[in-house]
Amino acid sequence: MRRATAAALLTLVCARMAYAQGATNRAAAYLVASNVSDARALWVNPAGLATRPEASVLLDLTVVQPGSKGRLEQVTAGFNARGLSFGYQRDNFTPALHGHTYKLGLAGNYGGFGAGASIAFHGGANQGTGWDLGVRYDRLANVTVGGVIRNIGRPRILGVRQATSLVPAVTLRPLGSVLALSAEASFASDTSARGYAVEVEALSSRSPGVGLLARFDTDGSLHRRALLFGLSIGTRDLVGAVGSTPGDFSTVDAANVYGVSSRTPR
Repeated sequence: MRRATAAALLTLVCARMAYAQGATNRAAAYLVASNVSDARALWVNPAGLATRPEASVLLDLTVVQPGSKGRLEQVTAGFNARGLSFGYQRDNFTPALHGHTYKLGLAGNYGGFGAGASIAFHGGANQGTGWDLGVRYDRLANVTVGGVIRNIGRPRILGVRQATSLVPAVTLRPLGSVLALSAEASFASDTSARGYAVEVEALSSRSPGVGLLARFDTDGSLHRRALLFGLSIGTRDLVGAVGSTPGDFSTVDAANVYGVSSRTPR
């Protein structure tokens, strides 16, 4: 009886830890804080919302364990209009357990320097309010530096209080817009939330603009954590897919498809 009780408690704790990690928006898993400038910036670095004077809308669907046992885990929708952004995220933890996040962001840009803030209201299986504060500097030739502080206020995801984290990043473009090399780090009071990532993104200069993405994530001890790979098509109207493998690279554990439509006023 004691063993059964202990096993049940251990399963519940592990499940809550996994759900807390799963509640992170998918865009933050494959984009870095120094290289995002459309509606997805609300979930990665709000300073990127004002990088370009445009309006954009977003829809993102994430499936875990793609295949016959696949399950829709996360749905994200939102828009950005010249630095004013709103987004909604729904997490399907189990068929009967759901979380909701409503997020509002505001950003401004002057002379290559951008700053932004966002506030997230969590409901359903999640509770609390969290803030993100971000900056971005584009003045250097072919170099962008960015950073964001996430989860200020430490909201609870299924009862697990999230760690506040500092995420600095840098992007180099040795070939202009054709190639982007990025590096990102995450520092948090919770050691399990610390980590590093390197990312390579290539974009064809010819229409329709085919993009390729590869990213390698490690934990704070530089042990491999995940490999992500993606393909996108388009520029103003962008569609793409990103898949991720666990640390042992044995299978694809999650995949998402997204669409971003952007318009720049005349």
